[in-house]
Amino acid sequence: MQDSPTASSTMRIPYGCEAFGRLTHVMLHRPGESLRLINESNRHRWLFDAVPDVDRYGEEHDRYRQLLTDHKVTVLELADYVNHEHHRIAAMPNLTFLHDTAVITRRGAILSCMAMDGRRHEHRVVREALGNLGVPIFIDFDETHDAFEGCLLLSPRTVLVAETERHNVRAIRRFIRKALTVFEEVVYVDVPKARRYMHPDTIFNRITDRLALVYMPAFVRTVLHRRDRSEPIDFVRWMRGRGVELIHVSDLEQRRLACTFVPLEPGVMFHYDTALARETQIALARRGVELILFHPEAILAGGGSLRCHTLRLRRAASGSAD
Repeated sequence: MQDSPTASSTMRIPYGCEAFGRLTHVMLHRPGESLRLINESNRHRWLFDAVPDVDRYGEEHDRYRQLLTDHKVTVLELADYVNHEHHRIAAMPNLTFLHDTAVITRRGAILSCMAMDGRRHEHRVVREALGNLGVPIFIDFDETHDAFEGCLLLSPRTVLVAETERHNVRAIRRFIRKALTVFEEVVYVDVPKARRYMHPDTIFNRITDRLALVYMPAFVRTVLHRRDRSEPIDFVRWMRGRGVELIHVSDLEQRRLACTFVPLEPGVMFHYDTALARETQIALARRGVELILFHPEAILAGGGSLRCHTLRLRRAASGSAD
């Protein structure tokens, strides 16, 4: 790792993930001593499914980092870009799930306001790191009143937000108003308030501009918001009208994080080898999709996917390798 920058230093990187080209830049946070805070009596407060094996967790995280690097993705370490808020890192075992903390658009970051007490101040650390990378904040929230943990960029014109157990209505309303100043439309989805649907990518994720995985039983109600009107929509029919084919995953696959993966480029994705049923893998292969599989063991203690561990900073425009 490099020395942490001073508060006045800025390393400017390209950013923005609306375009669905090749993934070029990501940020990770390797968990260390913070994981030792978790024990059997407090793991639920820290939102972990099991007490982690700290050394093995770190080894698996390193293996994932190397996988990204081997595929020519530039990987930045969060701690290298934090100075003033660095003291918080050792007390934040969930900070390794960086994807939950921000979504990076070409206008800047949509910075989350974490819902659960054990994660409440993570956005402060991420805000400083992004600032030291030259990424401005496009949307942020009121830490006292809001809960907002992410959205999905469907295209340069469309964003999807789900009202999950980690979002509240106040924050979503504010998000929709702000998002519509630059996006043409916002798709709102009401989902059951349960841990298995904690973030929108647990129920939907795009593989290419024309292909996605989806778990439709979680779509209780869907509304399309535009600047001049809002209307309920049938999500499957609406996506079909946009030329997008949806591959439906089963209940068991959804519980195994089938929809939450990291696209490397259109039609190529990093995914757990435990997530997809054989039938789904065959269906994807028939459509020309390549799976780069990763076997998780210790890393599953936190209940997250490879996507959860990956703050995607920049995707190249489709067809561009720069």
